[in-house]
Amino acid sequence: MAKATIQRQKLIADFIDTGKVSSQNQLKGMLKKNKIVITQATLSRDLSELGAVKNRLSNGRLVYLLPKNLNNSAQSKIAIKALQDFVIKVEAASNQVVVKTTAAAAQVIAESIDNLYIDDVVASLAGDNAVLIITPNEKTAIEVAKKIDNKLD
Repeated sequence: MAKATIQRQKLIADFIDTGKVSSQNQLKGMLKKNKIVITQATLSRDLSELGAVKNRLSNGRLVYLLPKNLNNSAQSKIAIKALQDFVIKVEAASNQVVVKTTAAAAQVIAESIDNLYIDDVVASLAGDNAVLIITPNEKTAIEVAKKIDNKLD
C-alpha cells in the first residue's frame, strides 16, 4: 500500500468519524477540497478496506460509520498496514525504540504508531527514515518494540 493511499484513507476515516458523511459523492467533495481527486471505484475500495458501513441514525439520516472495536478499527487497520509496508527494523535501545523505515516514510509510521495507542509511549519523533519512540524505562522499551514488531507479521 502506498503512502498516498494510507494518508488518503486516514483522511477518509477522519471525515467519517465526524458523523456527517452520508454519501460517497459528499465524501469525494470533501476530499477534493483537500486537493485529493479520486475515482468512484477507488473511493469504494477505500471504504471497503476501512470497513465503513452505512447506518441509520435515530433521526433517520443515513451516515457512514467505522468499526469502533479497537482491534478491528479502521485506524488500527491502516496503521498495521503502514507498519507492514514501510518498517524495516525495530530495535530497543535503553528507554527508547528506534523504528527504521523506508525512505521518507517515518512521518507515516510515527502517526501509525500513535494510532495504535500503545501503552507507555511517552513520545514519538519522526525524521526521514527513522522514528524515535521514548518510553519510561528500558523494560518498557523492549515491550513496546515487541508490540510493534508483532504487528509486522
